[in-house]
Amino acid sequence: MSNVIYHGDVAFGKGSLTAFSFGKPIGPKEEQHTIINEETTASGSVAKWGDDNMFPQNLLKKVRLNGSAGAGLRFLKATHYGQGFMLFKEEATEDGKRDKQIVSPSDHPEIRSFFQRSKMNRCWLETISDLETFQIAFPEFILSKDFNKVLSVRRLPTAKCRFKRMNEKTGLIEEVGFCHNWKSSTTFDSEFVEKIKLIDSYWSGEQIKEYCKKNKIYKFVMPIFYPLMDESYYPKAEWHAVYHNGWMDVANSIPLYKQKLFENQLHIKYVVHISEEYFQRTYGADWQDFTPDKKIEIRKTLLENIDKHLSGNENAGKSIQSVTYKDAQGEWVQGIKVEAIDDKLKDGAYLPEASAANGEIIFSLGMDPTLIGAGIPGGKLNTGSGSDKREAFSILTSLFKTKRETTLDIWRMLRDYNQWPEELEGDFANTVLTTLDKNPTGVQNGI
Repeated sequence: MSNVIYHGDVAFGKGSLTAFSFGKPIGPKEEQHTIINEETTASGSVAKWGDDNMFPQNLLKKVRLNGSAGAGLRFLKATHYGQGFMLFKEEATEDGKRDKQIVSPSDHPEIRSFFQRSKMNRCWLETISDLETFQIAFPEFILSKDFNKVLSVRRLPTAKCRFKRMNEKTGLIEEVGFCHNWKSSTTFDSEFVEKIKLIDSYWSGEQIKEYCKKNKIYKFVMPIFYPLMDESYYPKAEWHAVYHNGWMDVANSIPLYKQKLFENQLHIKYVVHISEEYFQRTYGADWQDFTPDKKIEIRKTLLENIDKHLSGNENAGKSIQSVTYKDAQGEWVQGIKVEAIDDKLKDGAYLPEASAANGEIIFSLGMDPTLIGAGIPGGKLNTGSGSDKREAFSILTSLFKTKRETTLDIWRMLRDYNQWPEELEGDFANTVLTTLDKNPTGVQNGI
């Protein structure tokens, strides 16, 4: 059975992973063009989020393909939540310092009942997830029939919310649209969009109560968000820079490239070029007298011999000798030329670019790479010592004070509206990493 497979002017050797070329060279691929159809943009009174009103969905689609972004966001969400929401009172100590005394919800039955009814632990987690991803969250509040109490609060997923355009006369955003399946063409008046009244997060609990009573509003959304710069509707998160500038595309495209390379690459080690001049010089005038079948047989025998010569570990380092001729034009022609092909699967092509892209993503999230077991690009690429991780985590945790102030707007609104004890404060307890000689678990809590 032959070890050579023929395809027109090209043959492939099974043993040596060698391609043999007899005919004209293969030309460059024809240029390919991608046709981009202009997409219909959102119309009506929707304040579009992105050019096609689908920015949250487009961002999440890319994040779900990127391990660095997913791991970084997961770490930030967990750090933001810490040990969970806790109630406390602040008291002055004898030396004039402030002391935070933890308060159990069981000491306040109304608060405990509300937290159980609204599943507040879940509400905090979901709200934090939206804030860390989009820097804006949409909690929805349900009021009692007499408007005197907030009965429950729940999180509306940010990706499913859109603002109505500002009232041109007042400059205020008056409603939020909630839809499970936004499209670029979805209008605010669509039957699939639930329209919910919006309350300014700068209003006090008493102002909100008076406004809802006057306008018979039993349900409203009070958006909370990290500080805006010059945005009118939706925050432009700093970490979204890697989405807009292409670094996330770079990181996501390389795994696909590698996958297709493994699927489609021909595992060829050599290309052997055999000149027609070789056969004419070797067989002289007899070559012209040979029948086509005889010529094919001669070529086949030569290819099998070369393939056998190049294949196998025992033939490593062997060479092929070939005479060089002058053709009719006086140009030197090699009878047989063996050309080695670079193995793209072996040289780690584009892996440095992938590392740089993932590094940019982690840095944009404001994280020390050692916290998720990554090295620092350009450094020794180690994962850092335990001390490095503790210090990095301590710094990161200290920076969450400003973020938690936004999340706690929900608690402060509930406390003031429902007239719970005003001395009660809320916060998220930090996780503090310690050494094992100080605490067997390596963890302690603090607020």
